[in-house]
Amino acid sequence: MSPTIVPIVFAFDGRVLRPAAVAIRSLIEAALEDTTYEIHILHPGFSTKINAAFADITKETRHTVTFHKIDNNQFKGLPSGSGSWTEIVYYRFLIPELLTECDRAIYSDIDVYFKGDLSSLIELDMKGAPIGAVVGEVNGPAMKCHNYFPENKSEHIFMSGFLLMNLNNMRDERITNRIFEAARIHSKQLRMYDLDALNLACKNMLPLPFEYCVLESIYEAEYIENASEYCWLKDYYSNEELSQAKMQPIIIHYAGPM
Repeated sequence: MSPTIVPIVFAFDGRVLRPAAVAIRSLIEAALEDTTYEIHILHPGFSTKINAAFADITKETRHTVTFHKIDNNQFKGLPSGSGSWTEIVYYRFLIPELLTECDRAIYSDIDVYFKGDLSSLIELDMKGAPIGAVVGEVNGPAMKCHNYFPENKSEHIFMSGFLLMNLNNMRDERITNRIFEAARIHSKQLRMYDLDALNLACKNMLPLPFEYCVLESIYEAEYIENASEYCWLKDYYSNEELSQAKMQPIIIHYAGPM
């Protein structure tokens, strides 16, 4: 059987080198024997030493790593902050123009631990959607976690930390330009910059199973009803779905003290 090639992209800077290395190593360790990851790292400028250290993670494996230095000047006029909310949050939306030879790619944040293989996503029927993502909450004025925009008439709010991208569709629909334009128009209202802009601009997204973003509180909780994020997850997911994801996560998203 020929290997399944999976392009996967990470974006980070020098503040989070160790968790990024852990994420990438866990990705490789969880890969099936016939899965080959083409790992792409988007960064604002790394030293030769840092590049070599990340390249060493794939040394003597079938996987590869490629580095892409991003010029932050292209994000002038887009809202951003400090810490985890710098211009890097927008890097993921450059993937269609960076990976021009790819039809599909996966983007992932680095505050994750991979427990399963991702190759089945590359062959998934996306039903014409340019992006697949995990649903975060039912959209509406009473949302408990996410920012409400009356302009967004979609039924759900999708999380932006793990994205399955149909790059051809994204290019055809000019999704990147639409996301950046939404960020400019709503710059004063954006709270989760990339998530808010993505949901405002992309009205046709494919829901991915919760197994691809098992939030820390669910994974840790002895009973899922006691998890801090259960109060808004329960509006979309059944207890059975959440429990199954907790028991067999593909990705653990540890965006907290864990």
